[in-house]
Amino acid sequence: MERIYVAVRARPLSPEEAKSSPWRISGNSIHIANQTNKFEFDRIFGEDCKTVQVFEARTKEIVASAVRGFNGTVFAYGQTNSGKTYTMRGSVAEPGIIPLAVHDLFQSIQEDMDREFLVRMSYMEIYNEEINDLLVPEHRKLQIHESLERGIYVAGLREEIVTCAEQVLDLMEFGESHRHIGETNMNVYSSRSHTIFRMIVESRERVEDGDMVDSCDAVRVSVLNLVDLAGSERAAKTGAEGMRLKEGSHINKSLMTLGTVIKKLSEGAEGQGGHVPYRDSKLTRILQPALGGNANTAIICNITLAQVHSDETKSSLQFASRALRVTNCACVNEILTDAALLKRQRKEIEELRAKLMSSHSDHWEEEILNLRNTLLQSELEKERIALELEEEKKAKAQREKRLLEQAKKIANLSSLVLCSERDDKNTYISKNKRRVTWCPGPSSRKCIDEVHVPDSVAREHIRHDSDIGLHVPFEELIQENTISLDGMNPDACGPDNLENYSDDKDFSFPDAHALLHVTDRRKHAKNSSLLLARSESIEDHRGYEDKNKIAQEAEGSPKKFSEFTPESVSTIYSNGEISKTLSCVHKSLTERESDAIGVIKQLQEQIKLLKIEKASIQSNLNNVLELATKQTNSFKEKYEELHQEVLTAREEARVSREQLNTLTETFTSTSVKANLCGKILMEVQDLTAQAEHSKIFMDDTVSIVKDLLHNFSILEDALVELKSFANQDAAQFKSIISDHNEIQRCIMKRIHELEKDKKSLHEQSVENQNCIQELTLELDNREKAMHELALQHDLEKDELLSQVLNLQKEVSCLSSSSLIREKETMRKELDKMKAKLKDTDSKLKNAIQDKIKLESERAQAEREIKHLQSQKVVLERDMWKRDPLNVKKHEPKCNDYSKQRGSNIVDQTLQEDYQKLELYAFEMENEINSLKEALMSAFGEKEEADARNEFLNSEFESLSEKLVAADAEVKSLKEEMAVMAERLAQSESYSKELESTINSLSHEKEEMGMQFADALLEMEAEKSIWSAKEKAFVDADVKLKMQNDDMRKLSKNFLEAKHNLESCEGQCRELQERLISVEENARQENECSMAKSSEITRLRNELRQHIVDVADQNDLLNARAQADELVKKVSSMELKMHTDGLSFNKERTRFRMQLRSMQASLDAYRGRYKEVVDEMHLMNRKFEEASTKLKTQLGQYGVEILNLKKQLATKQ
Repeated sequence: MERIYVAVRARPLSPEEAKSSPWRISGNSIHIANQTNKFEFDRIFGEDCKTVQVFEARTKEIVASAVRGFNGTVFAYGQTNSGKTYTMRGSVAEPGIIPLAVHDLFQSIQEDMDREFLVRMSYMEIYNEEINDLLVPEHRKLQIHESLERGIYVAGLREEIVTCAEQVLDLMEFGESHRHIGETNMNVYSSRSHTIFRMIVESRERVEDGDMVDSCDAVRVSVLNLVDLAGSERAAKTGAEGMRLKEGSHINKSLMTLGTVIKKLSEGAEGQGGHVPYRDSKLTRILQPALGGNANTAIICNITLAQVHSDETKSSLQFASRALRVTNCACVNEILTDAALLKRQRKEIEELRAKLMSSHSDHWEEEILNLRNTLLQSELEKERIALELEEEKKAKAQREKRLLEQAKKIANLSSLVLCSERDDKNTYISKNKRRVTWCPGPSSRKCIDEVHVPDSVAREHIRHDSDIGLHVPFEELIQENTISLDGMNPDACGPDNLENYSDDKDFSFPDAHALLHVTDRRKHAKNSSLLLARSESIEDHRGYEDKNKIAQEAEGSPKKFSEFTPESVSTIYSNGEISKTLSCVHKSLTERESDAIGVIKQLQEQIKLLKIEKASIQSNLNNVLELATKQTNSFKEKYEELHQEVLTAREEARVSREQLNTLTETFTSTSVKANLCGKILMEVQDLTAQAEHSKIFMDDTVSIVKDLLHNFSILEDALVELKSFANQDAAQFKSIISDHNEIQRCIMKRIHELEKDKKSLHEQSVENQNCIQELTLELDNREKAMHELALQHDLEKDELLSQVLNLQKEVSCLSSSSLIREKETMRKELDKMKAKLKDTDSKLKNAIQDKIKLESERAQAEREIKHLQSQKVVLERDMWKRDPLNVKKHEPKCNDYSKQRGSNIVDQTLQEDYQKLELYAFEMENEINSLKEALMSAFGEKEEADARNEFLNSEFESLSEKLVAADAEVKSLKEEMAVMAERLAQSESYSKELESTINSLSHEKEEMGMQFADALLEMEAEKSIWSAKEKAFVDADVKLKMQNDDMRKLSKNFLEAKHNLESCEGQCRELQERLISVEENARQENECSMAKSSEITRLRNELRQHIVDVADQNDLLNARAQADELVKKVSSMELKMHTDGLSFNKERTRFRMQLRSMQASLDAYRGRYKEVVDEMHLMNRKFEEASTKLKTQLGQYGVEILNLKKQLATKQ
């Protein structure tokens, strides 16, 4: 038994990751900083270690053991991007474990010169739980089978015969080119499948011509598995989607199954008969022999010490620590034929004969003595077991006696309770709860004295009550009384007899009427009175004797009760002393009976429990005793059989000694001695084996009996503990009940609160429902709108897709050079258009700025004009106001001189004011002229803006003309594209023809592959047939050589045999005479002579066979020559098939490389085409957006200009 070797290898970190790493490595243990939990392994390799060190640690030994015939498995485990593939494959500068193992394997094969080797290799992957052959990529979805000869194997997996390490590595590289590899966020070249690189090593001993007879044809077959597992991954970290996510889920599932298998094996589930889920994953099913089976296994756990991956690293280390506890049992795998087994057994027989010849008879005597000693020890052990069984029987008898005594005591106690139980059952019908005693006391006697009842009334009352019905025992007593009164003398009822009777017994018995109203005041025993009843049971037991006496007297009471009549009741009631004694006795009886009944019921319950326990223990004891008796009987039988066999062996040994003595005296040949000694040795070995078996069996029985006794003691302790636990459970039950009540109260309170909350929530739910309805209406409306938008979007999408497809068809016909030229021209035009667009944008910006300035100036001018107009209106008002006032004032004074002079002054003032006004008007005119000039300048600027707009319009028209020209160019390009499309259609038709030819070629290739596979299978079958034939020819050659040697020996010894036969015939005659003389004394010598005669006949038959073999020698030589010719033909056919296969593989690889290069070029063209189409779409979109923007801006500018013109026209 050997456990799995587990090593840990850490991946190098960057300086930043190394600073933040929480893991610490010390020797062969690893732990997280500031934590005590450690993971210890066989070896931990740091970041600076080389792959050669990992290989030499354990893998080198596994490879060497694979050459010797042991199975071996090495696999790398860990999360993604932890260095598993690098560890297994390596690089050119630092080769991995697989190249190192291959080189080491062939080196060790070259060093071993004593054996012949045949090495085969296969390479498979498990991708999405499907097995693919990497050496033959067409072989996919292979199945796993299991057989007795091959074990677990993959059906249809290609196994290449290899002769050197370079051939193996070339095939491995070819297989790696077909492995599934993908890109994730954590690793650019992430393995998406598990790979198993398998090498099958067959070997046998090198046999020369002289050693063919002594050789053993055992073939060693070993399997070396080098596994590169895909890494476990998290989708959140790897960013896996779609196919990568599916691959990751399959990888994690298979690794999880591997983890559960390792966990089950580490817990020892397989040894305990538990289920190990090998079949849940194809990985574990293929590697089943390596996991807890016949193989030397090593696990290399790859980890990363970065803080980001601490959880994954911890799970990987936990897996590795579980794998440390898994053990394997590796052994040499040999395939033995029947001939090889016979040769090996012949060798062993010859070795045993040599040992027998070399050994002495004293050795056998010592062995016989040892056997006797072992038999005596077994007898002593049997006697000891018998004594222990007798002691157990005695202890059992004592237990049974104790139980019988307890049963007797219980029966006595139960007999005391019988009458009270009967009364209880019969008097339970009466429902009077008040106690009426049948033995009246002082108070009742007073009542009787005060109320005197006549006899007739008492009789009628008794009869009336008797019609109701008495209890069962008292009816029986009345019947007995009537019978006894009929048979008694009338004098017996006299008063003298009554007085004598009362003097003798000191008490009297009541009548039936008095006993009708007697009630039972006993109380049923409760749980609270159990302990008191147990404590008082000892005191109550003292009163049981008195109760027995009273019961006996009560049993004799019916006879005495018959002496009483209803007429004598008055005399009984008058007797006070008797009533006192009876009342005291009744009280004591009722009290004691009540206590006794409670105790007895408790005891009865305990007795029932004890009986159940007794029955269970008795059944267990009976079963144990039955098993023990059966085992002892079987032991006795076996012992007797062994004893008889020993006696027979002794007798046979004695007979064999006598035979040996007689044979040594009669025959000198050693072959007979060797045979007899071999038989004796076999018999002695059988006897020793049987004795050891019996001894082991006796030890097992002794241990079983001891275990049973120990179990009985444990059961007794367990019963005591169960009783204590029962009391504890009762207390706990009470506490639980109280807690339950409290919990119910709390629950009720909580229920009330929840009801209130429920009401409030119901109101809120109603409000929410209303809101939900409103929201649903809004959602419906929005969904309708979204649906309409989605339909429009789909239509637009379909149109765009159709356009894209058309463009793809148009562009696909263009060659790469024309596409590049068009692309350059389009880029130049786009650059020009971009420059023009920039110019137009700048011009538009300037025009917008000028427009803003003009608008601001126009607003200012309008404000000034409004201000001047307001001032003019004010001045005109002032003028009009002043003129009529002056006229009105100076009209009456026009005739007067003074008035004229005043008018002159006024005129002067008016003239001055008028002059001022003229000046002001002149100034205002100047201002108006300046404003007009400003307006004219504004109009000029406006005209300039109009000119600019016209210029922009002209430029726009020129641009539109250019666009028309571009459209024409596009049309011409479209025409060219149509031409190219036609060419493309022609090329597509040509490509379709090529594809059809390729498909036909592929079909032919597949057919050829199938035919080749069939041919290979046929070749393998023929190879197996030819190998069998070759083995048969080899065996025939060996036999021929042996026969030639035998014939030579026989030809040389034939004459000697004749002389020996003659001498033997003479000896036979002499021996026959001796045997005739000895037959009267012993029959054994006759048997020896018969054996010798049979040997002689056998020798004669052998001589005849050898003569026939000599006659057939020529035929065998001819057959050998034919066999050599056939072997040559087969070898030539194999060479042809091998060369054809190599050429086919080379052509296939060449075609694959061509297909890959074509595929790469097609992918490149497709990528370029997609880029050009995308750029075209972008340019078209930008151009359309720019044109729409320009059109909208120009339209806006035109509208604004028209508005400005209208405003100016209105102002003018």
